[in-house]
Amino acid sequence: MNNLAANTPTTWNLPDHLKHKLEKHPLGRNLFITTIGLYPENAAREISEPKGAPVYTLLYVTHGKGWLETGKKKVAIKSNQYLLFPKGAAFRSGPSAEEPWRIYAVQFSGKLADDIYSYLGTGLKPHTIPPLVGRNAQFDDILHHLDLMNNIENLLYANFRFYSFLGTFRLTVFNYMKKGADNIIEQCIQLMKRKLDQHLTLADLSRETCISASYLSALFKEKTRYSPIQLFTSLRMQKASQLLKDTHLTVKEIAQEMGYPDQYTFSRSFKLIMGVSPKKFRDKG
Repeated sequence: MNNLAANTPTTWNLPDHLKHKLEKHPLGRNLFITTIGLYPENAAREISEPKGAPVYTLLYVTHGKGWLETGKKKVAIKSNQYLLFPKGAAFRSGPSAEEPWRIYAVQFSGKLADDIYSYLGTGLKPHTIPPLVGRNAQFDDILHHLDLMNNIENLLYANFRFYSFLGTFRLTVFNYMKKGADNIIEQCIQLMKRKLDQHLTLADLSRETCISASYLSALFKEKTRYSPIQLFTSLRMQKASQLLKDTHLTVKEIAQEMGYPDQYTFSRSFKLIMGVSPKKFRDKG
């Protein structure tokens, strides 16, 4: 990446001899950074790949605004948005003149890189994600350890952290201090946790939150990728798992404790969520 190669304290490039070492390492070959850079507002610049790169490229804007150009199409990019470009994709991007961005840019490769792209890829369009406390600190930690690149342990550590960093881009994160959709979801989750021993329906949640059932269901699907009742059932089964591990209650007693009409209905729900029957789960523990 032409601008990531700039010789600044906040950029780093993987030398060829270390790239070959990582490609042969049983742990390092799965996913590794080839180029990384942090560009703050006062050092904002264009980042581009006019001919496309042989690796994947991630751009993550934490503050400010910018633009992206692919072919004849130009779109705006803003704070808390990321783009993930496939190998060979040509693009140009740059900061807004009025409100220049703070941007993290990474190129990566490895045996799992294709799968990572399939998991996070966004079709060359900006994707908005919630801010997450610790995500930026992870990036800074990665940069710090890559500076110590002559030590294979530091390289491996940095790339392990990068794997975790990428995971936050699909993690469902709620900002509990905000109003609006996230606050509604959190209200529902807290209500569910108080009523794990009851048969809670979508109508009950709708009535408690004064929100229509259809809107609440759509909101949950968008924010959590689950329906409200799927999430509630999952929370109940997690509690049931704890009871199976930490108590001597029978399956029938736990079913009653969790508000199920009988142990057979409970066992079906448990197996659906946990993949095994309550008895097998307890025996494995």
